[in-house]
Amino acid sequence: MALLVACDLLNEAGANPWHRYIGYAAGALVVLRLVWGLFGPRHASLAAMAASARELPAYLKTQFSRHGRYYVGHNPAGAWMALTLWLLVLIIVITGWMLQLDTFWGDERLQTLHTAVAYVLAACVVAHVAGALVTSAFHRTNLIKAMIIGDKPDRSSRQQHHR
Repeated sequence: MALLVACDLLNEAGANPWHRYIGYAAGALVVLRLVWGLFGPRHASLAAMAASARELPAYLKTQFSRHGRYYVGHNPAGAWMALTLWLLVLIIVITGWMLQLDTFWGDERLQTLHTAVAYVLAACVVAHVAGALVTSAFHRTNLIKAMIIGDKPDRSSRQQHHR
């Protein structure tokens, strides 16, 4: 997903069909991930992500302390960010698709929204990767690898103590 977003931001829109193809591929990935969240494994489920996201205030208070909880699935910040990223991608895909319709062809407000949301998405991707790197270092777990392969070590059976 991050690679598709980066490629599409660098790939000029307009008459270039690859911009659309990459955008639709990103949208298809989000839809597949949402379907997987309905039928996939426990830690990847949308219900588990929503439950984790509800813990955000407590998570932010304790995450980088000795009492911070280790999450096998998405931690609350990661759950919020994943949901936000997926929503932003869907908004970009829908507005991009709308811009191809006769009704909205040349609509500057829609084009501005499409572009602005794309830059917000880029900023969120940077924040997400940075957060994953910081959390990886703190918990001594490779979250980037876990995001790619979909598997993360289960340390929930023991309390984590840091430094």
